[in-house]
Amino acid sequence: MLNVIDRISDKFAAVASATFFIIGLMITYEVVARYVFLAPTTWAEEGAIFLQLWATYLAMGYVLKSHSLIRITALTGRFSISVRRGLEVFGLVWVIVFSLVAVWFGLETVIESIEIGRATETMNQLPKAWTESAIPVGFSVLILQALAEIWKLLRGAPPSGEGGPHDHEVREFRP
Repeated sequence: MLNVIDRISDKFAAVASATFFIIGLMITYEVVARYVFLAPTTWAEEGAIFLQLWATYLAMGYVLKSHSLIRITALTGRFSISVRRGLEVFGLVWVIVFSLVAVWFGLETVIESIEIGRATETMNQLPKAWTESAIPVGFSVLILQALAEIWKLLRGAPPSGEGGPHDHEVREFRP
């Protein structure tokens, strides 16, 4: 099951990465259309914002999986590995609690938008539920990945910053 969750996070990260590339193409197209041909689009800005929301939320699980979240280790670095592991589990539990709240209220918002037909206030009038859906989807993936990370820690994986396979170089600040 851990491999399935990790693969979901990896696939969503790949989609997010491709989406950011597409956003770059859209913005480039808009700049050329606007300033070279004096014919701005009605869709590029709104489309880029829509895709940026989805890409950001879809990447959250991968960011957690790859231990790429910002950590402040000034205090925790002084504890034993087992204490740091416990603190990381505690932090992941809070990630799950916050994510559950985000999924709950995100779903309420999406359902309300569908019921009342809420749309963007642009020429395109995209249904708001399309963008709002990114929140419960992204946070659901984050919940799954947090559960997987807790399970890995409980089975003896090193806490973040202990040289695990996805840890990045940790730089200390020394005044």
